[in-house]
Amino acid sequence: MPDFLHFIWLTAAGIGLFAFTEWVFNSLHKQYEQTRKIAHAGFGLLALFLPLCFDNPWWVLLLCGLFQLILVVSNQYLMLRSVLSVRRRYYGCLVYPIVVYLVYLIWFYSESRQDQVAQSYAYFYLPILILALCEPIASTVGTKYPIFKFQGFNKNLGRTLTFWAFAFLICCIVLLSSHIFKSKDITWVAIFISSLVALIDYYSKKGLDNLFLPVVVLLALYLVEYFF
Repeated sequence: MPDFLHFIWLTAAGIGLFAFTEWVFNSLHKQYEQTRKIAHAGFGLLALFLPLCFDNPWWVLLLCGLFQLILVVSNQYLMLRSVLSVRRRYYGCLVYPIVVYLVYLIWFYSESRQDQVAQSYAYFYLPILILALCEPIASTVGTKYPIFKFQGFNKNLGRTLTFWAFAFLICCIVLLSSHIFKSKDITWVAIFISSLVALIDYYSKKGLDNLFLPVVVLLALYLVEYFF
């Protein structure tokens, strides 16, 4: 399928996801945090198609730029309240398309990608999956089972442990299937990466973990592979 058609259906899917969250927010009267998590996970899962659909980073830039424009304009004119209806300063949604494009660009120009190594997909899928799934799941569990709230942060032990556990699970699945590392090394690599991202989630404020998490995962992967 030509890149243009991939661009069309991914754009339609993204706009459809926005329409769905708006319907859930306005018609079913769900809370903003619930609809934001749907959009957060949904767009992350849609992003998984980017390496499969595009061989030209300009199409990805156009796609991410389009959704960046939609979010900025909606934030300016108080639209898309299912995603942007937050009273505190929160930049997570606004940086989401930027970081997806950044991860794609790093993956696209990586040596393993240029050598057509199948394992290179892990360098895109791992940071995007952690970005898309860990925060919504950890936030949901942390709200229901706060266990212990940390002083000075809007985080709790239930959220942090859940974030670590799901990041560890995602790391194990992706690394096992990619064969980047030997099986005996995957456990400690997964522990290392999941611990890093759990700390980033714990210390980040205003939604900037959306920007830092994928970058840290990428750096950790390249660091571990280079030195070990």
